[in-house]
Amino acid sequence: MRHYAIWQDKYSKNRENLLAGLKGYKKDLEPLKKLLTEKKLILPLPKTGKDISAKMCFVDGGEGFTELLGAAVYFIKASGLVLDRSGEAQKERFERDLDISILEYDDHTKERIELLRGIMEFDVAEKCIEEHAPEYLFLDGSLYVNFSRRPVECKEYPVYRKKFVRLLRLAQKKGVHLIGVSEDSRSRLFASHLSTKYGIKPPRFMTDSSILRLTAGNTRYRTIEFTPYARFESHEQNGTMQVSFPTIYMQPTEASNPLRIDVPDWEKDFDKVIELINQLSKGSKHYGYPLPLYLVHMDAKIEQKHADWSTNQLVCYLSKNDPDLYETILRERRRGFRP
Repeated sequence: MRHYAIWQDKYSKNRENLLAGLKGYKKDLEPLKKLLTEKKLILPLPKTGKDISAKMCFVDGGEGFTELLGAAVYFIKASGLVLDRSGEAQKERFERDLDISILEYDDHTKERIELLRGIMEFDVAEKCIEEHAPEYLFLDGSLYVNFSRRPVECKEYPVYRKKFVRLLRLAQKKGVHLIGVSEDSRSRLFASHLSTKYGIKPPRFMTDSSILRLTAGNTRYRTIEFTPYARFESHEQNGTMQVSFPTIYMQPTEASNPLRIDVPDWEKDFDKVIELINQLSKGSKHYGYPLPLYLVHMDAKIEQKHADWSTNQLVCYLSKNDPDLYETILRERRRGFRP
């Protein structure tokens, strides 16, 4: 009870201060709310129209890893769901890839696994374009974030960068509408745009999503189109690519949180993309997210229990064939033996 008493005392003292401070930030938003209204920076979403008639692809990935004494066993998976709604006979199929291996420990082990997952997602997306020729390809996550990802000193980063640029080039060459859909809750790209263009700086603790929720509430809306920061350049063997990523936020259902949507700057029909996402997000009032992207997310997801089971199978096989390898690299870490 002694520890509980300390927690209760701190909670009682701090809660009023926290409430007062957060209310102060809310008051600081009044000029921003006025600006958004006067400049019509938030627009109502039209009602969804006729049924979708298009061939679409949705790509996402999953990852899992288990830390052992001298290495990390990782699992990555990527899934692409191809939906053909362009004719009378509606068709769907999955394209999948999976990898299981180990990585040595360094300062970037987790980031390297994320890069490997991204590489596999781009490969699956490229395969979907080449073999199924979709009109629209949706990636879970932001194109802007993928392209601007900070360098990591590892062999995976240049491959990741090259694969993403190649996907951009392929989509542009084939005339595929490439779209990033991000369930973003921490970005401040819209806030930065407002600060740069209108000189209004949002208060602390206010991300784009929190600003939009406080301003627009439970309504269906989209923001104006804006382009974060400057154009990016990528220098590859087959030439230099310059690209920026026009972006909007949208809240497709009343009770959902806003989505961030971005496209390459050669996209000529962003409004059609917004309309399509609006249609695809009708499945849940509270989630407000394209249903096919949710399905491909669930298909690619790697549960920790699955990762643990697979690790045990791999370790069991390797330890039988080389006990020394098990004792020095693949043995469970000390915390696994805690009483």
